[in-house]
Amino acid sequence: MNNLAFKIGWRLVFYPALAYTGLSLILFWLYARPNRYTGPGTPGDAGLKAEAIRLKTSDGISLDAWFIPNNKSGRAIIVCHGYPMDKSDVLGLTDFLAREFNLIYFDFRGTGRSGGFFSTGGAREVRDIDAAVKFLESRGFRNGVGAFGFSMGGAAVLLSENPAIKARVLDAPYADLGGELDYVFSPWGAWRKPLIALMKAWSFILMGVDINGVSPERRAASLDTPLLLVHGDADRQVPLANSLRIKASDPGAELWVVKGAGHGETRGRAGAEYEKRLLAFFRDNLK
Repeated sequence: MNNLAFKIGWRLVFYPALAYTGLSLILFWLYARPNRYTGPGTPGDAGLKAEAIRLKTSDGISLDAWFIPNNKSGRAIIVCHGYPMDKSDVLGLTDFLAREFNLIYFDFRGTGRSGGFFSTGGAREVRDIDAAVKFLESRGFRNGVGAFGFSMGGAAVLLSENPAIKARVLDAPYADLGGELDYVFSPWGAWRKPLIALMKAWSFILMGVDINGVSPERRAASLDTPLLLVHGDADRQVPLANSLRIKASDPGAELWVVKGAGHGETRGRAGAEYEKRLLAFFRDNLK
């Protein structure tokens, strides 16, 4: 009888645990291998002429990119999109920057028309930013390079330690990848802790990425270049608390809270003020 009870009890623990582990792998895979989104928007829609280029990262991944030249400017800005979108998704936020700067847009690894198997939440995307810097340097932009990033792109821009980047604007960045996962899965209640622990394990095993180490907030503490944070106070995907934490780590950073703006709605809410502030920030800090 005792032996039977042990067998039943063992199965009641083992099989649900096995199923939960399998579920964690499926969810990890869905997040690390998102469906490829390729938006219909092009620079031509905004009246901009773009050169279609390919970038090559240090680990051999080919990235699809646009270079939008401004022959009147010797300064350039790298524009980084959010997860799981592509470069076309941030055109509406940033096309006005072309009035005063050369621009380069690209699809991060694992998204859009770029190569790459996994999306890593900013950990390996810093290599994609390095590839954009390398391209700009090949075109003669050795000074006056800035970077704009939205959402995950903002996190990657802050995580980047490339010395060529002299000024950063982050719109709705997350402060910590593990914390963002915890927020996303908060409806799971107590079940989210073991789920996230398992997803972190899969990340390390399959990608070699320690999610606990992907922390823009910690990186901000050592940042020595100008930083502008833009965040909507109605953002439900990446709440304002994330930018507040980054600001606390880098007291010298400027934080602009856009009232009533949700995720990706800051320019729409702020209108001309958005353009004015971002142009002024880059103009003042890229010499």
